Amino acid sequence: MAAVYSGIHLKLKNSKTPWEDKIKLAHFAWISNQCILPNKEQVLLDWVSHALVGCHTKKIALEEDLEQKLWSFLDNILHSKKLQSLVKEGKSVKLGFTIAQVINECIASSCATEGSRAGLSTVLSCCQGILSTPALSFVYTAKCELMVELLRNVSMLACHYLASAESITAPLFDVLQMSFTQYLQIQRQQSNPNRVFTHVLSQLFQPCLLLRHSLNTRSWGKEDDSRVRHQLSKDIRSKLETVLQMGLFQSELLSSYKEELLSEVDQVEKKKGSVKTLLKPVGSMMSKLEDSSFCDKEIYFSVLANSVPLLYKLFLDSYCKDGNQLVCFHMLARLFECLQSSVLKQAESSSEQPSWSMGLFALEQILNLVLSHDIYNVAVDRIRHREIQYNFFRKLSEMLVCNPCTSVSAWFRCLKTLILLNHLIVEPDLDDLVSCAWIDADILDSRVRKAQETLIVSLLQTYAKLRQFPKLFEEVLIVIYRPAADELRQPVFSPGLSKKLSELLLELPPNQLLDIWSMVLEKCSTVILPGIKDDADMALKLFSLGSILHCLIFNMKSMDNNTPVPVIARFQNLMKKMMDEFIKPSLNLIKNHSVDAVSSVWLQKLCDVTLLLIYTWLEVDTMTKLNCTKYTSQLDKLSTAVEYPGEGWDLSLLLEDKECWETMVTLAKGPVSKYCLGLLCIQKIKYILMQNRSMTETDFLALRSTSSFILHVENDFLSKECEPWCGSASAVDANCFPVAHWYLVISNLLIIHPYISPEDTHQVAAMLLDSLLLSDKEDQEDHDTMITLKTVSDSLLSSDFFPEMRILQCAFVTAIIKKCTISTRKDLRQTFDLLSVKSLLWHEDFFSSNRKGGKSDNSSQCWDNMETAAQNVLSMSRSGTSPSLSESEIAHLVRVIKFIVALKPDSLSPSDQSRCFLLLLSLTRAGCALGNLCLTSTCCKLLTCLISGKYSNGVFKLLYASDILEIAVGSLLKASWEFANGAEINPQWPDFIQTVQSFLESFLGMVVERKQSVLLNLEKFLDFVVHSIPGSEDPKWNIRIGHLLLIALNTLCKLIKPCLQEQHLNKHRTQSLSSLLQEAVVKMGMVLHQCLKVSEPTQMLPSFLVSCVTTLLEAELSRLSLMDTTHTDVSDKMELQNVELYKSFCSQILRELCCAEDQITFVRAALHYLTICIGVKEIHDSQESLIISIFSALKKLLKGPWVSIHIIQSVESELTELFSRMVQSCSDEEFYVMMKLVLQWLEVTNLWKQDYKEPFASITLIKLLLSCPLHGDCGKLFWFTAPQIITALVTLCKEACKDRSLLPTIVVPVLESLALLLRRGESFLTNPHHITLSFSVLLTVPLDHLKADDYYSMFLGVHEVLFSILQCHSKAMLKAVPSFLSSFHRLVLSVMHEGRQRGDKGTAPECEVILQCARLVERMYTHIAAKTEEFTVFSAFIVSQYVNELQKVTLQPAVKKHLTEGIFHILDLCIDRDIKFLNASLQMGVREVFKELYNEYIHYHKTKNQGEEKYTA
Repeated sequence: MAAVYSGIHLKLKNSKTPWEDKIKLAHFAWISNQCILPNKEQVLLDWVSHALVGCHTKKIALEEDLEQKLWSFLDNILHSKKLQSLVKEGKSVKLGFTIAQVINECIASSCATEGSRAGLSTVLSCCQGILSTPALSFVYTAKCELMVELLRNVSMLACHYLASAESITAPLFDVLQMSFTQYLQIQRQQSNPNRVFTHVLSQLFQPCLLLRHSLNTRSWGKEDDSRVRHQLSKDIRSKLETVLQMGLFQSELLSSYKEELLSEVDQVEKKKGSVKTLLKPVGSMMSKLEDSSFCDKEIYFSVLANSVPLLYKLFLDSYCKDGNQLVCFHMLARLFECLQSSVLKQAESSSEQPSWSMGLFALEQILNLVLSHDIYNVAVDRIRHREIQYNFFRKLSEMLVCNPCTSVSAWFRCLKTLILLNHLIVEPDLDDLVSCAWIDADILDSRVRKAQETLIVSLLQTYAKLRQFPKLFEEVLIVIYRPAADELRQPVFSPGLSKKLSELLLELPPNQLLDIWSMVLEKCSTVILPGIKDDADMALKLFSLGSILHCLIFNMKSMDNNTPVPVIARFQNLMKKMMDEFIKPSLNLIKNHSVDAVSSVWLQKLCDVTLLLIYTWLEVDTMTKLNCTKYTSQLDKLSTAVEYPGEGWDLSLLLEDKECWETMVTLAKGPVSKYCLGLLCIQKIKYILMQNRSMTETDFLALRSTSSFILHVENDFLSKECEPWCGSASAVDANCFPVAHWYLVISNLLIIHPYISPEDTHQVAAMLLDSLLLSDKEDQEDHDTMITLKTVSDSLLSSDFFPEMRILQCAFVTAIIKKCTISTRKDLRQTFDLLSVKSLLWHEDFFSSNRKGGKSDNSSQCWDNMETAAQNVLSMSRSGTSPSLSESEIAHLVRVIKFIVALKPDSLSPSDQSRCFLLLLSLTRAGCALGNLCLTSTCCKLLTCLISGKYSNGVFKLLYASDILEIAVGSLLKASWEFANGAEINPQWPDFIQTVQSFLESFLGMVVERKQSVLLNLEKFLDFVVHSIPGSEDPKWNIRIGHLLLIALNTLCKLIKPCLQEQHLNKHRTQSLSSLLQEAVVKMGMVLHQCLKVSEPTQMLPSFLVSCVTTLLEAELSRLSLMDTTHTDVSDKMELQNVELYKSFCSQILRELCCAEDQITFVRAALHYLTICIGVKEIHDSQESLIISIFSALKKLLKGPWVSIHIIQSVESELTELFSRMVQSCSDEEFYVMMKLVLQWLEVTNLWKQDYKEPFASITLIKLLLSCPLHGDCGKLFWFTAPQIITALVTLCKEACKDRSLLPTIVVPVLESLALLLRRGESFLTNPHHITLSFSVLLTVPLDHLKADDYYSMFLGVHEVLFSILQCHSKAMLKAVPSFLSSFHRLVLSVMHEGRQRGDKGTAPECEVILQCARLVERMYTHIAAKTEEFTVFSAFIVSQYVNELQKVTLQPAVKKHLTEGIFHILDLCIDRDIKFLNASLQMGVREVFKELYNEYIHYHKTKNQGEEKYTA
């Protein structure tokens, strides 16, 4: 048979054998072990390679499908395990260079024609197989030209795919990635930089740029391979840039770049020798960039714009070093010429916005690179290089300003970068820049607006630093005064600009601001005001200047007594000038032309700006008068003419005309004018209130009329849609005026609310509620800086002073009830109408007046209304009437009543608390009647919140506690809860049950706490619940009623039990409460059995039912305990009534505890139940120990894959309580079994078996045992086993440290356990060896390259072990001080490394973690210093270690502070001999650090301590 197969070689060579048969024979020969050929693998590779080369060169004529089969055969060989094993064995397998050439040409032809891509995937797979096999990739790596050609072809093919709509798959990009990797290896081995440069520039430069652009601009879809999109594309981009950088910008080519870029005069390094470099790298590169034939014309400009910044970045990364800045600049100039001659020129000529945008974005990136690499040095450029760079940037600035593109954000950012480079670059064009980029710019796009603000802020900051602010504003004034369509101009200062300007004005010298003030006043009074009549444009210009003046004066630093006198004199002069030359002439002009006000735009604008500046003037005048005694107000000089203090604020002083105010009010129709009138009224109120005398009737009337005027400037806030407001008075318009006015009212409400009428108070309260109910605009821009009606109202409701305005708060409660009245039907409306009568003074304390017997008419009416409303609620509950509400009405009710929770319960008056309680009780009944969980749950939550209030017992004057419970619980039991799909319960039901239980517990707790007829109310409530329990056969019975009955009975049992303990001395009450508890227990047991009978496992509420059974068991145990203490006869002694129920629950919990994933509430309830069960002998199964069963169940729980450290921490208190009970109740044999199991689970072999949960469970159990009191024989047994535990923990920890993933789950718990063991074992661990074993762990655990949380846990664990040894085992530590100090030094070294100053400052949590670790180190230093006798000898060594490490790093100030404070305590231990030793032995650099540290110690720490010692006895 072998002889037959040996003829295959001849048949493959035979030309008469059909090619179909040849391929089958070759395939069979490859896979068959019976085919014996010398060097068979090589023979078959040579044959298929020769065949493919022949097909490609047309020497062999084959059909396309046969050629594809040949490629498939080659692909199978290259990817076969057989070939891989041969290569691993070292056998020689080779391919010819010709097959590599064929592959390259096939890929190239696929790029050229779409039709030939049918078999491309197989060719690519072959190529991938060759490149991934080192023995075969020789065909590419040995011949660099082939590798370059492959990389070029594959790159172009990838570009075609990325540009098409086809889905992107991984094979092509795998080949591309491998090609780049292989080429980079070849490139690094090349010794001729010119040859590499030529290869890259001629073959790879354009394809790489095109590929990078294609990767960046591809619109990735879901059908594209995610691995290509997220991983391969990033890796390819990175390798592509590396290829370009290593090929084009090698260090050996720097001289060539210098020779080409620098002229003879500017050359820093002269050419050495006579060898002339023929390479012109920049010119060659520019010619390639300007050649557009390598890609489609449609994308050429985009490719070029993306490529130029990349090339400049790579150039700077390679050559931007000291002394090469000029070369880098000339490279910038050449690249910009290329960009300008193509993209920017094309954009200018064709006026195409996309091309211009691309060019600007490229230019922005280049300029940012110039700025970040410090290419432009102003002084060097001016002194050495004849301002060549300045002239270049100057032309660039002219180009940008002469071709403004305010719709592109990059245009603004380019100008900003030029300003940061040197403000003189843009200063010659400053007026045009201010005009096109600021004053006359019309920008709608928010991103472009942010870029504009950034530019203007940079301009302002620059001129502020240069102290040339007046120069900048002079240009601003010139631009504003130019002829323009002023109605189209945006406000001069946007919200962001106003904020930045206010910050800058505080830092400027006052004279500069006064200069600007003077310029604006001069322009207004001499140029604009004389020619404003009938000129709307001039009026708009005046308003712009007025807004500048308002912003400037309002935000400048206030004058005070420390201000120089000349500045105050000039300020006072400008205030007088502003009044005399602008405000008074403006008022005269307005008064003289008031008849034409109806149609005069100019007069309206003049009125706006005049009122704005009057308010500004008065505000500044008042503030300066209060802060500066050297300032004299003009109003003080005229005060004698005023009849009463508030009159001057009605503008009578300004014109000596008492009708001036009425005239202004009549003319003030614009939003700015009305807002300013409101501000002036606020000024008037403040002025009257500040008078140092008793208030007169005239003052009071003035306050009331002024407050009313403020409120009624805008009567209907919500009549139309309003826009957000930026907060500036000059920016108020018709759209945002309601927000501005509401802000004015609310921000001053504290001073005006005492003087507004009850009707106005109710109006404000209604407006407050309506605005709170407004929906948020999700697409609102600048959310943080803009003000809306809702944000203003939210701030008022959450403020501390809202509860102080008792009348308004009471009106707000009335508004809530009134809003609910509108949304409800007739049956509820009558009750709500009684509680929301606006004419009644609900804020009066009529509860107290009723108690004292002195009721007024108002109090009597309020009381009657509330009593009637309470009886209505009770009667409706007993009658069973059901309201009808739609879903939208219910949703509206829920939104309205949720605002009750924002009212602080303690701040509510008794009447408001009672009204809210009755409202919510009514809606609870309505929600139950409608079967609506959302409404009922919300009402119960709000009732629970109200119960915590100071006056919550006021409702008991209207209804008995038992009646309230009857209304609430009766409504819940009568409700017909209907859920989707006919389900018994829905996912919201458990939360609803918890909410109802919280309400009942809070309410009954209040009844007991405040002693509201406790026994009577409990009896009535229990009687009501008992009579509400339907029979087991009753059709009304369902699982939901069962749950609600359990809640009521569960709450009763919980409350009666502590009452029994309190009343144990009162025999009668004890008997009554005991009988109540007995009845509750019987009924609760019956309901529980019925619930378990009708509920399915999937419908069971585990945590709820477990907590109910736990309460039932505790109640029975409490009753039995009480009977024992009262010495009841043995014949009357009773046993547990539900033993079987308790047993079944116990066994079910033990089975299901380990499966309770995502049910932490159930786990807590189950652990608490098991804790109770341990003390009940009736529940124990005689066949098996309950304690051992619980221990095994806990081990299974801790081994669960879903159990984590966080889950253990969340149930830690329950676990500790359970273990304490287990240790108290277990026998010695049971404790021995538990300890034996713990030691078995601690074995390190579990880690070797990849079983990490077993050790984790064991370590957790040890920690729990250590948290329990260990006494008697159990304690002896534990501490006898402790050395074994320590040894096992140390071994386990060392092994776990090898796997970083085990650090949080094994290593950290081990460290915590060791610290606990050492701390608890202070009197039991007597062998020092067992103590010092811990040091081997502390020196092993890793402290580097960890996440912040893991790092802190590890650090704290090591610190706690060291601290336990130091505090509890000082004798053992003395025998291992070097190990102790080495372990502690690891902590010091780690915190120094993590706390060093770095470029990336890290996140706030990371910094806080490092700071906490530094505090721990300081603490340890302090405790070490306290052990004076043990560590005095080692103090110099500790200091030496510290300063040696300190010399290597620069610490963050906060970290250094803590470490320094700690080492100062160690220096306290050093004597003079130690200091001299350190000065003599430390190396020079370290010695300087030590001297600085010691000087600080002497200056700060030692002198402080010596000062304290003087007063120490």
